[in-house]
Amino acid sequence: MTFTDHAGKHTDFAGIQSLSSREAGYAVALKCLEIQTKAESRDPSLRTPQRVILHDDAWPWYQGALGEIKVGRMLSALGPEWFVRHSVPIGARTKDVDHLVIGPGGVFVINTKHHAGANIWVVDHALGINKSALRHLQDGRRDGADVAKRLSAKAEFPVSVGPVVALVDPQSVNDKRSPHNRPVVVLNALKLVAWLKAQPQNLSDTKLSLLKLAAEEPKTWHVDPQTANTLRVMPRFERLVADVGTPRKPAAATPRSRTSAAPRCSPALTVDRSQQKAPAARKGARGPTAGDLLKLWFSVAIIVVAIFTFRSIANQPCVSPVGCIVPLLYLGVKPLLMLAGAGVIGFGGIATVKWLAHDAFR
Repeated sequence: MTFTDHAGKHTDFAGIQSLSSREAGYAVALKCLEIQTKAESRDPSLRTPQRVILHDDAWPWYQGALGEIKVGRMLSALGPEWFVRHSVPIGARTKDVDHLVIGPGGVFVINTKHHAGANIWVVDHALGINKSALRHLQDGRRDGADVAKRLSAKAEFPVSVGPVVALVDPQSVNDKRSPHNRPVVVLNALKLVAWLKAQPQNLSDTKLSLLKLAAEEPKTWHVDPQTANTLRVMPRFERLVADVGTPRKPAAATPRSRTSAAPRCSPALTVDRSQQKAPAARKGARGPTAGDLLKLWFSVAIIVVAIFTFRSIANQPCVSPVGCIVPLLYLGVKPLLMLAGAGVIGFGGIATVKWLAHDAFR
């Protein structure tokens, strides 16, 4: 349902209601359910009247959803002057923001990460566990810049957004950065609400009201006509949680010893070398050269860059009726673009393998 005011502007009440009703963890729970459903169709033993076993591929999404739900409950403790939205879809249905918070202290994008029992370290340009660096800081900066651009375009004044990474149930958080140089705040989720309330007031009452109006408008964020179709995702996820509970983390695959097994090879590699003398030369055939392979991958790169450029343009804020055509067009051809991208990369990979095999026999 839409309403047109005297200025000719349309208010999408259904879209506003849909956006405000999206619960914390919605997008991640949906992905978890999709993976688990497909896994159960392949292996019916995962679900019986007596038990439900969570598939290993669904486990990280399951944990992610539980983490976002936990943080969402924490954020409900903020006062009425705070504006909070969860699982905000961004662009042409390509990503979402875990939690958007707007209050007297400013605008904050909160990225929830569930690393139960982990020892987290943070330096200037990286966040990691043990010796593994993760992309949490880069993701936070990207989300903050995207939200700032969209809110600024809608509110028609510059908006500063603070990215926050909220860690759920970590064993420890060791932030080695200078307290004055933390463009992405990293903290234990248990401290999140207190930290938000402690921020000094950075927005006037007028700007705060304008930002809340801009943030509740669906077109500020996306052009996805299917966003309102929630398919009762959260009740289904709650039933899955009741059936599964808290599963054990899948054991990491044990690396195979380099000497435990012979490397896999094609039948051609097991043939007597005396029978492999330049088969292409005997037949007068000419195999591909390194130059041919370089030209092929250059063409693949152009196609892939074109696809991602189209996607980037589609994710830009929709500020005019003409500008809204590109995101809608992208939604229509997205499956074909993804198929084309995978196809050209696969073709390049096959050509590379053939070239390597040909080069090995020369």
